[in-house]
Amino acid sequence: MRVREQPEIVTVVASPPAGTPGSIDNSFVDAVIADLDRKKTSRNRVVRAASVRDIDVVLSAILAPPFKGSIQLQIVGHSISGMLSLGASWIPESEMVTRAFKYPYYVLDTNPASLGLLAKYAGKISEVMLVGCNIGSASSFGYAINGRTLTFTLAELLRCVVRGADDIVAPDELDTRGWYAPNAHHRRPKGWRWIEDRPPAWIDPGLDPVSGSRATTTRWFELRSITSSLLPSPMRSEAVELVPVIHLSCERVAPEAPASALPELSIETDQGPAQLLCGGRFLRWMDTFYIVDQTPQLAAALTTMLWTAESSVAIPASVAR
Repeated sequence: MRVREQPEIVTVVASPPAGTPGSIDNSFVDAVIADLDRKKTSRNRVVRAASVRDIDVVLSAILAPPFKGSIQLQIVGHSISGMLSLGASWIPESEMVTRAFKYPYYVLDTNPASLGLLAKYAGKISEVMLVGCNIGSASSFGYAINGRTLTFTLAELLRCVVRGADDIVAPDELDTRGWYAPNAHHRRPKGWRWIEDRPPAWIDPGLDPVSGSRATTTRWFELRSITSSLLPSPMRSEAVELVPVIHLSCERVAPEAPASALPELSIETDQGPAQLLCGGRFLRWMDTFYIVDQTPQLAAALTTMLWTAESSVAIPASVAR
């Protein structure tokens, strides 16, 4: 590669593992690829990767001599807080535990074994941007790893600035270079700046935009069981019945449907099947997205339920409401 032909940005977009049929709607990924193709930015090298190992192979080829300087690295895919899905988005749910978190690692999270594949690029990457719904968010279902943890870990590993989206990501939120630039009504990406001989510093992007007017409603749901989860929690293999039920209250309808966000939990309620998204911020029931009223009691109940290995979980009455 001639030095003058070096990319300034390398954008890695999730792709299915070889031979794996599509299992979820990937219109988000397809739309991102189409938008990048339209921009035709010569300094942004767009590649596909199904695994962390694929990212390693791609970076090894691009950053090999006579490459000079450093790149900005952008990784795009479906996500939940603290875990960006690469090829895992195409893996059937029944195979997630046995495939997604093992070599060649079809998700990007804080697994030391998978991150070891990327450690050699420290000093060759000036900035990392993780682009997926709420990938950099602090919200989670009590999972020990959230977006703040992942971006901190990568900042330490790669010795650079690392940020992740802290809101729903739309496929058209890329600037003229093809770099993630959320719309004015979305929260800014959050993350950490690596500082030599000191801990990483939290990057304060300034005040997030104030949400516009929202339709109001008054709706209660009784969460009776969890039927499936994308989180690597002990209850993956079977439904979890809740005794007593957890009560969810929703007073607002989402101003923008988070259509590209993955449903982290599929649930059964007194009003039929529903889904929880974005660390429990949103509930999808039928074709409507509701904003879930967040309370310490709700967070405690969900945490107790998700991270208990028993197939039936008794929630203390003090946190069930």
